[in-house]
Amino acid sequence: MRTPNVFLYREVVIMKKVFLPLATVGLLLLAGTACTAPETGSEPSETSTESTAPAALLTYDGPAENIPVTAQYPDTMTVMGTGSGEGVGVFFTFTPQGNALDDAEVSVFLPANTSDTGDLMDFITGPNGLIENNGWTLDGSRADTASEFPYPWFEMVFDISTDMEQSGHILIGQAAGQPIQVVVLYPAEMADEFWPAANTVLDSLEFDANLLPITTSE
Repeated sequence: MRTPNVFLYREVVIMKKVFLPLATVGLLLLAGTACTAPETGSEPSETSTESTAPAALLTYDGPAENIPVTAQYPDTMTVMGTGSGEGVGVFFTFTPQGNALDDAEVSVFLPANTSDTGDLMDFITGPNGLIENNGWTLDGSRADTASEFPYPWFEMVFDISTDMEQSGHILIGQAAGQPIQVVVLYPAEMADEFWPAANTVLDSLEFDANLLPITTSE
């Protein structure tokens, strides 16, 4: 795997399963997102804060734009899917709140042309990797026994913090032979406000095997 540039948010790619010339991939950068209302019966996370009305749920339908990611998210968040030759990225961020939640997010990254989660570990913790280049502190790591992340694709989590009083996690795993990286970053003092929305995304996150693995032509 060619080690990508540091995964700075909102700088990843839209891909199809088929091999695409990179020039064609570039034309997909403005594809945007596909959002539809969820089916009747969908409910918000049980951990919603008691002081606010339940947020309405929307569905991010990535396969409609050839992005192999589907998830629900509350209407207090917005979503963007984008990509290039390095892989596919989908970013769930909050609509302007006027507080520290404006810098919080759940981001999904599917690297192209690799089937080994070991490549992700090097990219995250290695020299000039994700943690080092973003100035984050690695507070620890845990294997798939981490009960707070009961997802079928999940394998390992790296706990991180920043000098901006943010906390977070980097989750890695695999689905249909495709390595997956999910970054969760939030203000430590607003964890109670952040997690209901984040759990809505994480609990519903699915990957379309028909569009995996992510591949690009050289």
